[in-house]
Amino acid sequence: MNGGLELALRCAERRGWWVHPLLPGSKRPAGNCRRCRPPTPGARPACGFPDAAGCACLTAGRYCHGVRAATRERELIHRWWRGRDFGVGVATGPSGLVVLDLDDHDRPPPEEALLLPGVDLTQHRDADLGRIRTGVDVLELLCRVRRAGSLLEAPATLTVQTPSGGIHLWYRAQDTSRYVQGAGRLGWQVDVRAGWSTAVAPGTVTAAGRYRTVGHQDRPARLPRWVALELDRVGLRHRDADAGPPRRVRLPRLARERGPQDASAYAAAALRGELEAVALARAGRNDTINRAGFRLGQLVGAGLLEHDQVHQALTDAAAQAGVDPGEAKAQSTLRRALQAGMRSPRPIPSPGARS
Repeated sequence: MNGGLELALRCAERRGWWVHPLLPGSKRPAGNCRRCRPPTPGARPACGFPDAAGCACLTAGRYCHGVRAATRERELIHRWWRGRDFGVGVATGPSGLVVLDLDDHDRPPPEEALLLPGVDLTQHRDADLGRIRTGVDVLELLCRVRRAGSLLEAPATLTVQTPSGGIHLWYRAQDTSRYVQGAGRLGWQVDVRAGWSTAVAPGTVTAAGRYRTVGHQDRPARLPRWVALELDRVGLRHRDADAGPPRRVRLPRLARERGPQDASAYAAAALRGELEAVALARAGRNDTINRAGFRLGQLVGAGLLEHDQVHQALTDAAAQAGVDPGEAKAQSTLRRALQAGMRSPRPIPSPGARS
């Protein structure tokens, strides 16, 4: 039995993972058949997949559609890998997995706001941002900011080192939760492999080297709750199209919960109004986000609202208006608007004043 076939069977039968072939010596899925090959990169295949009508290749047991053709059937696995030097890809979503892919690319870090999108690092000046160079550094930073234990010191989950020096942390998704993939949404050089995404099975060999397990854990642990909340925060939690209307915009608590009643009521009304304006915006969304960020930043500067909570609430509201929570331009606009408002704190109105 060849190594790829043995590994594919072990993943499918012992671990319960859904697998599909990778090109020999590569981490890319085995290519489409001629009928299913897209005419140009990114275009829809000639067979029309993945429309509801599907593709006959799937029902015929062919691997033309990569991760979406993944299987746990022993007969198919034997058919696909026998006599071929295929690697093994694992379909993360069907397998109930979330994999944190920590890259180690040799490139300078981005501006501070993009290290951990949506997290105000000006509130965490104790962190040594000048030493951040890799996805491992960024994840460790997130752990410190959230006051959570390191996920990399004596890791309690299946940990795989990639040939390029990166790290893959494998987790089991919570029973009722599903996630989607996202590159850089959680942090710089941190990719999330979930949903219709592929993770290279540990033991696979590419031209660059072997994906090998490190540490003593050989099975994925349950996804930590705080990490699940972070994935939700950056918009990577899957939401079915028929799951009902968008959730209501969450109102963060006031900074002065015991402050003057008129000031608290004023801040609450202003907060609700700005968030609703952003959530309902369709045209001129960037201007609306900028305006709302400035006005709420003034209330943050006045000590009536908490910065991180306002930032997250505005991000959620913008997502309801159709803005990608991980979009760099939107996050930059929001961050600058909040900071500009904080530099001009809004005077606290007397009772009965209007926002």
